[in-house]
Amino acid sequence: MKLLSQLIAVLALALSLQVSADEPREASIDWQSSADISTLIEFKLDAVNGEITYGPNFAYSDKALLDNFSEIYLVRAIDHQGQDQYVLYITAQYNDKDWRSYKNAKLKNGAQPIKLVSLSTDMNVCPEASCRYEERMAIPLSMINFFDSANMGMNLIIDGNSSYNIALPSSYFRAILDAAPEEELYDNLPAQDQSI
Repeated sequence: MKLLSQLIAVLALALSLQVSADEPREASIDWQSSADISTLIEFKLDAVNGEITYGPNFAYSDKALLDNFSEIYLVRAIDHQGQDQYVLYITAQYNDKDWRSYKNAKLKNGAQPIKLVSLSTDMNVCPEASCRYEERMAIPLSMINFFDSANMGMNLIIDGNSSYNIALPSSYFRAILDAAPEEELYDNLPAQDQSI
């Protein structure tokens, strides 16, 4: 009997380790903490594009958000002339009867619309009543929008045939600023393969 209970305990431990191994690290961080977010920021040095900073996938911050979006992440690129560029990449992935066709973006605070660029669309499995749709988008952010968001967060509305509100906390933007590596880190990074 003791052997059986030990075997059950070992199997339960193995299962819990497997579940935690499958769960992305973004699912377990505090999205209100720029320090937590900073631990998941990635840096790359690209010979063509310069320094690139990738924020973690914000879609994992909320189950309802993850039901509609597979990726939401911010990229900061600093080109060889020292110019900053900020782009919010969004991949909408949803089951529906038709495309949501996201075409517009605006900040909820009533500011003028901001540019939304459609990158690609893809329709996957179509069971009886609905299909699995995917829309990839990019939203270039001005430096003013980026720094405003670092102070107040970003309450973004994207719309087309449907509308969705995405609220990114200021901590996400501050983490991108706070996590900028020291120059020595970039000196030790290999240049990315340009053939990709």
